[in-house]
Amino acid sequence: MHSFDINTNLGIILCHGEITANKRSILLKMALDTGATYTIIPYEAAQLAGLNPIRAKEQIEIVMGGGIVVAPLIKIPVFRAFGFEVRNIEVICHRLPSESSVEGLLGLNFLTQFNLNLKFLKNTLEISR
Repeated sequence: MHSFDINTNLGIILCHGEITANKRSILLKMALDTGATYTIIPYEAAQLAGLNPIRAKEQIEIVMGGGIVVAPLIKIPVFRAFGFEVRNIEVICHRLPSESSVEGLLGLNFLTQFNLNLKFLKNTLEISR
């Protein structure tokens, strides 16, 4: 089990995600989002990792603040967060609003592969497989 301090005063739970593809690794500042079905990364991160979201085989509708958006769904060979990795995970490529303090969202398709325990009174997050 891994344990992490969280700062609930921020209004979001911050984490770092790392995508690895084509022998390139890209680090992202992300927010843990249990309301997001899929993990979301920006187009630019996918492109820097040598992936091409424009050639995605599947497009998916997502509900964002401004309404429904259609975005590419791509497969990331390796995605890491909280010291764990998931292989061949599908992620949505979409740029969050410029006002956002994060680059992406860590969604349920990553989180549901682990046991996650949020201890808000202790300001800790525990994660295990």
